[in-house]
Amino acid sequence: MNDPRLIPPPSPPISTYATENKTMSIRYLLTAVLLAGGCVGDLTPVADDGDDDVSPDAGGGGGGGVARQMFERDVFPILSAKCGAGCHLTTSSSSTPFVATAVGTAYVTAVGFDSVVGNYTTTGAAIYNKVVPGPHQARTYTADEQMKITGWLAQEVTERTTGGGGSDGGTGGGGETPAQATARIISEWSGCLKLTDFTALNFGPSWANKGSNQGNCEQCHVSGAYGFKANDDNTGMYETLSTNKYYMMAYFAPDISDPNLANAKMVPNYTNFQRVGLRQVPHQEHPSFNTNQNDAAFQTLQQLYDRTMASKAAGTCGPARIPM
Repeated sequence: MNDPRLIPPPSPPISTYATENKTMSIRYLLTAVLLAGGCVGDLTPVADDGDDDVSPDAGGGGGGGVARQMFERDVFPILSAKCGAGCHLTTSSSSTPFVATAVGTAYVTAVGFDSVVGNYTTTGAAIYNKVVPGPHQARTYTADEQMKITGWLAQEVTERTTGGGGSDGGTGGGGETPAQATARIISEWSGCLKLTDFTALNFGPSWANKGSNQGNCEQCHVSGAYGFKANDDNTGMYETLSTNKYYMMAYFAPDISDPNLANAKMVPNYTNFQRVGLRQVPHQEHPSFNTNQNDAAFQTLQQLYDRTMASKAAGTCGPARIPM
């Protein structure tokens, strides 16, 4: 389960989401709209105390040095003014709360939402696609603001890539940029996913019925709230994951950690599942769930991954369903 956004797909990940039947929950990748039976648990907004009581890299990965400085100095003021106002503050009850109220917790809050930062490339980070070219929710960004956000993302890629590999604008093996490699592997993966595999593995019900300490995933994510979809309809799950890259990345993440970008690949997004399931910053109030990879839902995810990789290796993938 992840933090994600409302559908119908393709719904970009960090927009303001309308409620379905009841009010939306807050704060986590997995907390969602209150549907039919309603989401369970305490969904009261949690105030941001402004204390930086977590490690610089609490969001996972390898950033937190110059990239964190750039975010706090250049990017947070932009997000605070344009994204936080009425929509994405940590106290929000209607959309992904990735904008802290104080700079002390701003970085760990933002990078803790995989649905916002992805793999930090201009292809894989949803935040970039809201800013450039814009507008988003009638908000536009100046060339200087776009440059600052793009520069921060590029620095994150540099710091998080093995050996400090090239920035989002630099090139790796084969002359690709990290953004280009990300676009390539997402596009390829979209054609390699197969409905027959979703059906044979019963992928939809496996995730719809994955439990937490406050109920099954489908209670909040049956329609794709906050960009994470858990529905017992195998065909619907296939259609969503194979045509909307942000929903896809809730389950499969683009891995560009190898300095040779020719080796870029998709991997199961266990890192983000673990962050949310263990209620790590900024998902402390999210219902906890089993993050052991022996869990039935995770085994099904691994099996789908293995089948998709086998199709890719055998050259039996279909046409890309997500363009580069």
